[in-house]
Amino acid sequence: MSDTTAAVTILIEIHAKHGQEQDARDGLVTAITTSVKPGFLGSEVFEDLNDPCAFYSVQSWENAAAFRAHMAEAAEGMAEATSMLRDAPRTSVLRRIA
Repeated sequence: MSDTTAAVTILIEIHAKHGQEQDARDGLVTAITTSVKPGFLGSEVFEDLNDPCAFYSVQSWENAAAFRAHMAEAAEGMAEATSMLRDAPRTSVLRRIA
């Protein structure tokens, strides 16, 4: 079931290469706080106390279409922005069910 008008929560998970944890942390925070994102409602950023290389962002968006439009626009600079990561960021688009 797809509803492009309902608010969504985005979970982004990244894992830094060893020795580049601070760069990954700073990059995630900077990416969230410095760009204009139509439809973006807010976010929180977390680090994993059990894994110093793992970071998470929980974001609220007006709808999935707004998030996808942002990601399409951001795709051009993604390689440089993720160079300190072990793997590509894992992104989940979530809809509240209860």
